[in-house]
Amino acid sequence: MDEAVKKDVLEDMKQFLDDQEWYAARGIPYRRGYLLDGPPGTGKSSFCLSVAGLYELDIYILNLSSLGDTGLAKLFTQLPPRCVVLLEDVDAVGLDRNNTSTGQTQKDAAHHGVSLSGLLNVIDGVGSQDGRILIMSTNHINHLDDALIRPGRVDKTIVFKCADKKIAAQLFCTIFKQTTTGYEQPGKEAEDVAIETLAEEFAARVPEGEFSPAKILSFLLEHKYSPADAVDRVQEWVTKQKEGKEAASMLERENSWLKDE
Repeated sequence: MDEAVKKDVLEDMKQFLDDQEWYAARGIPYRRGYLLDGPPGTGKSSFCLSVAGLYELDIYILNLSSLGDTGLAKLFTQLPPRCVVLLEDVDAVGLDRNNTSTGQTQKDAAHHGVSLSGLLNVIDGVGSQDGRILIMSTNHINHLDDALIRPGRVDKTIVFKCADKKIAAQLFCTIFKQTTTGYEQPGKEAEDVAIETLAEEFAARVPEGEFSPAKILSFLLEHKYSPADAVDRVQEWVTKQKEGKEAASMLERENSWLKDE
C-alpha cells in the first residue's frame, strides 16, 4: 500500500472519530465507509486489523455468505456504537437486487443469502446505526453494483496492488534486518546497509505487479535465516510461479472449451 495513500486514509479515519459533535450539529449521519479493492494477499485484511488496533476499536468480521437478510440485520443491531465492521470479499457473495424468488417464504429467505437491498438497509437504511466505520473488501470491484459503492456509502476507495520493487525490498528488509528486541538471527551479523543492498538485488529479480506481498513473504520465510539464499533462489522461484500460472490458465481454457462443446 502506498505510504501517502495510507497516511491519507488513517488521517481521514482519525478525523471522523474526532468529529462526532460536528456531524450531530449538522444532522449528518455519523458513519464512514471504505472499500478496499485488490487481489488476494495484498494486505486488505491486515490493514483493517491494524486500523482497529491503532484506534483501539473493536473489529467485527462478518461472513455474508453464511447469512440472510434477517440474520445480517440482527447482527448489525447488536454492534456497539463505535467499532469497525469488515465485510470481506463482497464480490464473492453474488449480491443482486433480489436474492429471493416471489414464491419464497420469509423463513427460506433468511437462509438464502444476503440481497443487495438487505445490505443497503443495514448500511444506511432506517435501521442503520451511527458511529461505526464500515469497511468492505473486494477482489473484483467491477462485479459490484453501483448502488453499493456510491458516494455516501463508500466515502473512499483504496486500491491494493501486487508488489512493486519498493514493496519487495521492504519485505526483504522486514525479514532480514536485525530486530530491536535483542534477538539475533542464528549465525548472522549482517549490517543493515548490507541487507539493504541485498534487498535491492532481490527486488530487481521480482517482476513488478505480478506477485502479492503475501506470496513474496511466504517465499522469504522459507529462507529467513539466509538473505543470500533468498536472493540466489528467487529467480528460480519466479520461474516456477510463472509456469504454475501458465499451466492453470491452460487448464482453465481447456475446461472452458469442454463446457462449450
